[in-house]
Amino acid sequence: MIKHKEYIIKPEIHGAEAIICRELARDLEVPLILAELLYQRGYVTADAAKTFLEPMLADLPSPFGLKGMRTAVELILEAVISRSQVVVHGDYDVDGITATVLLVDFIRKLDLEVIYHLPNRMTEGYGLSMSSVAHLAEKVTMPALFITVDCGISSTDEIQYARELGFKVIVTDHHEPSSELPKAQAIINPKRSDCKFECKELSGVGVAFFLAMAIRIKMVEQRFWKKNNAPNLKKYLDYVALGTVADVMKLVDTNRVLVKAGLEVITAKNKPGIWALCECAGIRDGVVTAEDISFRLAPRINAAGRLGKPQLAADLLLSRDVGEAQDLALALEQANTKRRELEKTALDDAMKQAEQQVDSNRRGLVLFSSNWHPGVVGIIAARVVDRFRLPVLVFTRDTAPDSKMLKASGRSVPGLNLFQLLQQCDNHIVQFGGHPMAAGLTVFSDNFDQFSEEFNKCVCKMMHVTEPEGVVIDMIMSVEDNCEEIANSLKSMEPFGLGNPEPVFLLKNIRMQKVTTLRDHLKFSLRINGNQIHGIGFFQAALFEVASKPVDLGFKLKQTTFRGRKRIEAHVVAINPGYPLSEIGRE
Repeated sequence: MIKHKEYIIKPEIHGAEAIICRELARDLEVPLILAELLYQRGYVTADAAKTFLEPMLADLPSPFGLKGMRTAVELILEAVISRSQVVVHGDYDVDGITATVLLVDFIRKLDLEVIYHLPNRMTEGYGLSMSSVAHLAEKVTMPALFITVDCGISSTDEIQYARELGFKVIVTDHHEPSSELPKAQAIINPKRSDCKFECKELSGVGVAFFLAMAIRIKMVEQRFWKKNNAPNLKKYLDYVALGTVADVMKLVDTNRVLVKAGLEVITAKNKPGIWALCECAGIRDGVVTAEDISFRLAPRINAAGRLGKPQLAADLLLSRDVGEAQDLALALEQANTKRRELEKTALDDAMKQAEQQVDSNRRGLVLFSSNWHPGVVGIIAARVVDRFRLPVLVFTRDTAPDSKMLKASGRSVPGLNLFQLLQQCDNHIVQFGGHPMAAGLTVFSDNFDQFSEEFNKCVCKMMHVTEPEGVVIDMIMSVEDNCEEIANSLKSMEPFGLGNPEPVFLLKNIRMQKVTTLRDHLKFSLRINGNQIHGIGFFQAALFEVASKPVDLGFKLKQTTFRGRKRIEAHVVAINPGYPLSEIGRE
């Protein structure tokens, strides 16, 4: 039996609100529907709306607002003067790889010798390890500078060890810190309780970018560089966009400025590595979007890390030779194909486990198989969340010899903070870290059942205080609306993502035309305002019978390019039978 999704329809705009929206449309010279969407999201004045629609790099906050930044820059300038060697230690996901690449490329412009390390998730696991610190110490002459990116905030023992070996340590991270901070010389993390930086939701590569910005400022102030020949920081924003979108950071305020500019840099494809990556992903024409990063670029970069080869992705992004970049991109494509095969093998089993748990009224899903590859548990968790809209932890066995540990990646849904959920169960956890939407953890296999029960209880408890689950509808459309005008106006609201979701529209009691299925997908067309609109419901083939009758269709409007021609498409979010809706949230 197919369970239909409840629609949560935002209140209609009328009265005094409608007058404000008409004034917004007039002052901004935009269609009324765009003004109404902006008003719904809190941009009620022309100035606020213009700042949102036209984010400027000049509006970025000072990097020195980040606690620890001044000390970090002083350490780096000391390294410039003393010609000390620099080690950059990153992580194996997109955020960690792009943060590493950005900082390595920038530090090389200081004429410093820099080496970098990205951990193999199969043999080293996440972040720093004692063995990686020891190995890196053997490669440099002390005193050397050790900089972490996208990791380190919870590595108290490893950082203490690095200092004992003679390193000066700078930690840059964005994960939730514990009460005990590592004893590094400088710690830059916007989530520090004593950090007043206005953007708490920076990605790891975002933090690395602000470090590069601060270094550039000081190098100019102290006349190491002249302002007109200092590195152009905008050229690094392609990395920032990749890492920020892939790590599902909120795309508002500072992050919106960074990502919007970064997408422009990716679209230009001036770096051989970025160009080759886009070629393999089939992104040859048009403007690159945040959606392209999420579904086409990031999975390819991530594939290297998932299979224990993050160096492959870093080498690609750092490559300045077109031929080399093409070879590396092809190798990355092969890794992505292998990742898909491993994912497909595990996904059916994971979905069956999840369905059984949902049928037994569990709300915190905890899945396990010793056969699942550690590199795909995160993406399996994401797929399960997409289907069931519940927090999910996907476990497999630790690959270390004779280990009694189980390792998991988890994903959550808006309103259920996964990091806080794990804090409530930490008496059963060996270690964990992450964000509200994603986390990683380790438990002893003997404690797995107890932990699973405790996690489910915590989720059930937290769900009582969250908003009702459903598909949020931004606006009800009619068959008289101009879809092309709406789709064109939506482009100014991009990039879409967490904090700035892509608008969802509703057509009530609409009859879909030419309804067919293509593998797991639903294909159809709509007749709106005299024009035929192509439609697709990805992985919605099971709704074929429902779609053959009048429906209430929740969808996103897309402007796409098909065989070289632009067209408007409706992408299904939900399809319900065409009966009067329970309009939760309507006033």
